[in-house]
Amino acid sequence: MLSLGNVVRAEVAARGLDESPENVGKTAVSMREEYGEDIVIVRLLARIEEALADTDVLIDGMRQPEEMESLKQHIPNVMVLAVSASETVRLDWLSSRGRGEDGSIDDFSERERREWGWGLDVLMSQADAIIINDGSLNQLSNRSDEILESLGF
Repeated sequence: MLSLGNVVRAEVAARGLDESPENVGKTAVSMREEYGEDIVIVRLLARIEEALADTDVLIDGMRQPEEMESLKQHIPNVMVLAVSASETVRLDWLSSRGRGEDGSIDDFSERERREWGWGLDVLMSQADAIIINDGSLNQLSNRSDEILESLGF
């Protein structure tokens, strides 16, 4: 699995910033302003192509339709799966995972506004399948397996 979030966190570190909600958010925005809306996926392309030489690749953290469009221009036969969970469930996860970028409820709300403002709803509506993640990790695993099998994986 390759993560777009790791690309942003690497840029935060390269800029000598602490991994705070504010720094991660501002860096994600400034990367897009400076280099284009698809910069995060563009920086990951070489690693994706390398990994695809051996196996199928799961890419985590896509937030914008432009990222999907760029990926599909460079990699044939891309399938996009959206994972959907309620705001309450997402907040609970962030509160328990312990990353420096997660922050407070206010930080969560700001992150939600930013990411939905990038067109996350459009991206999700264009997905090949949507996995509803409203239960246990075991339920998510079972649902994911079912969806992947239905798509030929």
